[in-house]
Amino acid sequence: MRPAGPPLDPDEARSRVLEELSKPEYDDSPGFIPWLLGVIEDWLMSVIDGIDGSSTAQAGIAVLIVVALLTVVFLVLRRTGLIRRSHALAVASELDAEPVLSGSQLRDSAREAIGAGRTDDGTVLALRALVRDLEERTLMDVTAGMTAHEAAVLAAAPFPELRGRLQRGAVAFDTAAYSHRAASPKQADDLLRLAEYIAESVPDLTAVEDEPPVSAASAGASA
Repeated sequence: MRPAGPPLDPDEARSRVLEELSKPEYDDSPGFIPWLLGVIEDWLMSVIDGIDGSSTAQAGIAVLIVVALLTVVFLVLRRTGLIRRSHALAVASELDAEPVLSGSQLRDSAREAIGAGRTDDGTVLALRALVRDLEERTLMDVTAGMTAHEAAVLAAAPFPELRGRLQRGAVAFDTAAYSHRAASPKQADDLLRLAEYIAESVPDLTAVEDEPPVSAASAGASA
């Protein structure tokens, strides 16, 4: 057994872990978590090897260090989104997903998902409802592979005063559908309220006539 070194207190252990995790090589690459677990295992083994089995105080300090380390690692992973609150969507994220449901049906589904705490599902369904409603009213042509930001640009043509809210809704959709992070309840609720508002609002067709036609491709380039 290795000679026991001076024990680390929990604050020093936490500081060392934070310093290590702040290095640029620790990114969101696919091998990050296995690599991190290997680092933790090696570090813990070195701590355990340095503990004198006859010393209760050293063993207690080691336990505190381990608890502090695991807490820090969990918080870092949660903060960076590598530990998600919602691991997968239960609904399709394509804006033209089958089966084709009405805007009203999609809003009802979004409201139900948000009420059940499934904010990612609710956010995705809310934007799909908004897009479907505009499609039903012939205010938007939905194409395969259309992105949320393209849809936001196209939707802003008949509703120019809502441009900012539509862009924020597109960001919320991307967070819910593609990010490691989960959409917040506020993001989900705001997007659903926007979908409801647009469904009940009269479009500004004058603004549409005054603007040149916007395709999905040019919308994506401007987003």
